[in-house]
Amino acid sequence: MAAFITAPVTSLTTTHRLHTNGTKRTPTARTLTMNADQTKPIPANFGTTLKPLGNVSPSGRVIGSLPGDPNADKFKVTVHDPQRGTTYQCMVPKDRYIWYEMESQGFDVPASCRNGCCTTCAVKIDKGIVEQEEALGLLKEMRDKGYALLCVSFPRSDIVATLQSEDEVYMKQFGGSFEKGGVQWGGVMPEDD
Repeated sequence: MAAFITAPVTSLTTTHRLHTNGTKRTPTARTLTMNADQTKPIPANFGTTLKPLGNVSPSGRVIGSLPGDPNADKFKVTVHDPQRGTTYQCMVPKDRYIWYEMESQGFDVPASCRNGCCTTCAVKIDKGIVEQEEALGLLKEMRDKGYALLCVSFPRSDIVATLQSEDEVYMKQFGGSFEKGGVQWGGVMPEDD
């Protein structure tokens, strides 16, 4: 468990010592002044022994939109975009959402909300496994049929996927209910188109 300093910090003084070769400086002692009358020495390695949170929230949940463990296992992800006639391919760490890693590597993969609510980044998984607990924009039936949202999908194996039309995925999910007709006070009013 980490300890937190709750008193106001007014200064941090570091004393350095030159190495015998005269090039590197290393801290020998640090003094943390918490207020005008309270000075306490702290270890020379203060701040260097703590692991950065990276993409892990304080509650321990992995946040896939942020870079994570540089040593995490990586999987080869291939995404075909039939509308643009392009194929994207890169290695994605298991603790990073596929879309965010592809964006960081310079790929222009379609996205809109980037939170798993719309279907702009929807793909059909042709091969492989993804974990997508936050895919609110996909019904369970669609996820069970192999659809995924890249912006909230962690790779769990090598992936081959094909981007889908946002409208097509929307219609497959909601076309049978929302698109039947206009709504009027008191019930549904069929449209002529």
